[in-house]
Amino acid sequence: MARQTTRRRTWIGVGLVLGVAAIGAGAWGVQRWAPFADDPEAVAWPQNIQPLADFVEHTTGQQFVEPIAIEFIGEVQAYEARVGVATTEPTDADRADAAIEEGIGRALGLWKGEVSVLAVRDAYANAAPFPVTRLADERIIVVNAAGEVALLPALVRAELTLRLTQALDDQLFHTTERASEAATSQDYQVMLALALGHAIWVHDRYVEQLSDDDIDEYYTADDARWEEYSAGVIAEVPASYRAIRVVAQRLGPMFIEALSEEGRELVEHAFTNDLPAALDQVSLPAGKYLRRDRLEAVTAPPGPLAAEVELSNQMGPFGLYLLLSTGQPATDALTAADGWGNDRYTAYVLDGRVCVDVHVVADSRDDADRLENGFNAWARARPPVADALVARRGTDLYATACDPGADADQPVPTEEAIDHYLGRAQEIEWRSDYSGNPALAECVAVTLYASYLFDDESSDYWTAADGIEQDCLDAV
Repeated sequence: MARQTTRRRTWIGVGLVLGVAAIGAGAWGVQRWAPFADDPEAVAWPQNIQPLADFVEHTTGQQFVEPIAIEFIGEVQAYEARVGVATTEPTDADRADAAIEEGIGRALGLWKGEVSVLAVRDAYANAAPFPVTRLADERIIVVNAAGEVALLPALVRAELTLRLTQALDDQLFHTTERASEAATSQDYQVMLALALGHAIWVHDRYVEQLSDDDIDEYYTADDARWEEYSAGVIAEVPASYRAIRVVAQRLGPMFIEALSEEGRELVEHAFTNDLPAALDQVSLPAGKYLRRDRLEAVTAPPGPLAAEVELSNQMGPFGLYLLLSTGQPATDALTAADGWGNDRYTAYVLDGRVCVDVHVVADSRDDADRLENGFNAWARARPPVADALVARRGTDLYATACDPGADADQPVPTEEAIDHYLGRAQEIEWRSDYSGNPALAECVAVTLYASYLFDDESSDYWTAADGIEQDCLDAV
């Protein structure tokens, strides 16, 4: 579609692999809130880590305020045993919760067939670890290398810049603690986008300045790692599940890039006193964050009187997009999902079936019109046994559907539809970087991705983009 820059390719490789678990668990550096400490503690680093820590500090404009332990393990099996995630036999409660989650996904049309949430989680847990792992509970970074005098491969050095940035942000902004205490799924996704997005943004800048030989070495190792990861995870995990798991960290670097172009202090404000309210503000930083698009008030559907309510949560703008993409072209679904103002859904069991009631509030009446069309198309695409219904009152949209069962066939989000959503974010980052104008970048990307699909090699991308860019220059 578009030219492949170093940063674009790096983001694809890193963003897809990291997964939600990369933010860590437990508290690391939460004893001190010192984002702007005047006299940070002197931090000593191993010999081969010092240049990487210096790079992170220079790139972020921040300083480490506490030492971070580095543990080197040269032998691969010993390293994997040290950082691997232990799996346990699921309990009956785990199986019951998984069955509800599986039913919710089928009811909304996010996946079909015999999807096993427990098998999906095992696939992630058993995936081969990266050569650098941050163990947040132990406040340590473990490196698959012989020691502090070892020459570190390019991939390991790049991964270290990412993990060091995560640790730095945790020291300054309590990212791990704030994510674990998030009140809503959107609060959690926002903190994930900031914490991982900033780390990936620094990582990408490190890769960009590598020598030609190091670049070749990096991509050779990264491609091999990606193939190994794909074999262990992608075949086992539905596309929509993978996409929901990584969307925040795919949006995050673009958000950081856009804010950095407007002023480095805006990144610090986003971590501290000006946190985005939801992923829609992260996905469109110029139109929804810098010119703040506030969340609309929303109530969770109560569920039928005869039902056993299991849970209530948020889909968020990306979950809404995935749902709409099963009944509409990705261009229309993306435009409609941009009108998300807030949502809640309630999952319940009625007559032995998992069902879901959804309440979405649109930003405006025009947005509600587009969302109503999208929900109606989604309902028509559901199998009759799903009993899908849609209703509207003003800017409030309501939808309901039940699990059609594992034997029912239905359209689900495609890789192409997911790439369309994430591709727009990448387009905004790329254009923000080379133009220095995030509002212009966003105008071009939003218009382009509302008008064109890029699954056809004959698409005249550059001609279309040039015309749209000129229109946006006149408008921004």
